[in-house]
Amino acid sequence: MAQYRQFALFFFVLIFAIARGASAQPEDYNHPELEWFTIKTEHFEVHYHAGAERTAREIARIAEEIYEPVTGLYQYVDDKKFHFIIRDHDDYSNGAAYYYDDKIEIWASPMDFELRGTHPWLLNVVTHEFAHMISLDQAKKFGKRIPAFYLQYIGYEDETRPDVLYGFPNTIVSFPVAGAVIPPWFAEGIAQYQTAGTAYDFWDTHRDMILRSAVLEDKLPSYREISSFGRTSLGNEQVYNSGFSLVSYIAAQHGSDALAQLTKKMSSPLRVTFSSAVRSALGKSEDELYQEWKSFLKSTYEAGVREIRGREEQGSLLEDEGFGNFYPVWSPVRNEIAYISNKGSERFSPSSIILHNLDTNKSKVLKGNVEYSPSFSPDGNRLAYVKKRRYDRYGSTYYDLFIYDVAGEKETRVSKGARLRNPDWSPDGREIVCVSGRDGTDNLMVLDVDAKSLRSITSFEDGEQIFRPSWSPDGARIVFDISTGHGRDLAIMERDGKNFTYLIRGSADARNPVFHPSGQSIFFSWDKTGIFNIYEYDLSSKKAEP
Repeated sequence: MAQYRQFALFFFVLIFAIARGASAQPEDYNHPELEWFTIKTEHFEVHYHAGAERTAREIARIAEEIYEPVTGLYQYVDDKKFHFIIRDHDDYSNGAAYYYDDKIEIWASPMDFELRGTHPWLLNVVTHEFAHMISLDQAKKFGKRIPAFYLQYIGYEDETRPDVLYGFPNTIVSFPVAGAVIPPWFAEGIAQYQTAGTAYDFWDTHRDMILRSAVLEDKLPSYREISSFGRTSLGNEQVYNSGFSLVSYIAAQHGSDALAQLTKKMSSPLRVTFSSAVRSALGKSEDELYQEWKSFLKSTYEAGVREIRGREEQGSLLEDEGFGNFYPVWSPVRNEIAYISNKGSERFSPSSIILHNLDTNKSKVLKGNVEYSPSFSPDGNRLAYVKKRRYDRYGSTYYDLFIYDVAGEKETRVSKGARLRNPDWSPDGREIVCVSGRDGTDNLMVLDVDAKSLRSITSFEDGEQIFRPSWSPDGARIVFDISTGHGRDLAIMERDGKNFTYLIRGSADARNPVFHPSGQSIFFSWDKTGIFNIYEYDLSSKKAEP
């Protein structure tokens, strides 16, 4: 039989979706215990389960509000409806856009991420994910029915037997062709960017700090690095920040219409690289664009720090491992600090609680999978912190409170399904105040340590976010940071929740308050100058000074 070769062209429809930088929550359970409902609006259907109605109604309102600004930027016209699926069966914050299914999933818990500022969670995530839906829809090459295909060549062994057509396969070459080709920096950048006057995400102090540090330390990720996810949590966040900044730079230099042009040009079936779209829309190469943006950032940030060069003050470095070391708290009786660290990991989570002795300069890992801020008991012998644990047989996972006996090295779980965060021990050692969140709204809860009973001392119900409560030295008051919009404010109230009063309220971000030992003033962090610094608020004069 003559030598035989066969060429084959296979078209395979692939199921895939684009999600935000952090991957969507894995659905190991389908939660049959939940009862589902639907809210219908002109352009959307919002599906939610019992216990998430406030979040669903707010999302329905926001989605209609942002529909015209987002679709208008990309000149999108279609009468189809989009679907939101709202989840609050886990303590988890994220969103995911499945743009071939016209479906968006939103988790109700507001995002409290150390590398980002504080903004209205639902306004932020709904706009971000819907912008993904529209921009990536515009970039589809083969319509909705073919998300991707691949070309494939198969070669076969020579076979001369008359009863065999050809031999076994010995060569296979596949070439995938995606239905949408958009680099992560651009996809995330345009999801965060909107035209002037319709901005729903903001370039805040945290984002600026990350980018500024990278530029001034000559550690700005390369163009190749911001064109992919998957390295580390910090690297992934730099994709978001760099993308936001670079997209904003393109809009400033070439107009916001250039963003729509870039997405539209990528819809051509023959255009398989983003570089050709950049060349066509902007008249320059990707490398030229990147170098222009990098030079702009360098000159901008260098000018900003010129006056303080030579006057920097640096302390002693206690921990040089890990890129996420957060929430240090002093022991009230020993020369020790407890903090949360991700050392040994390339991700922020799972993190561990570390006890560092300042006399010996040695650290000890107490427990793993600990998140948010810890708190010492007044006698320094116990630590309170939270860990996420499975709550029920349906797979829900919630944050609960744990207490660790430092001397006995024993951990005890003291709540189940309470959804608690950021504990702070009362001066008398009898109670612990925590933040608890449900349906996108936070409230303050107080745990009786001996009875292990919880009571609520606030009754917020409109999406308020609370962060770091702290007792006064006499245990009579609690100060905390709270957000009802962009940034955080400082508030104070009596231990039973009465006489709620704002101390700092405005457009700047004030956070992480703690009382002076005298109880007469409060120390906190404030970004009113564009960079966070430590301030002291005098409770008598009602003035804050750096």
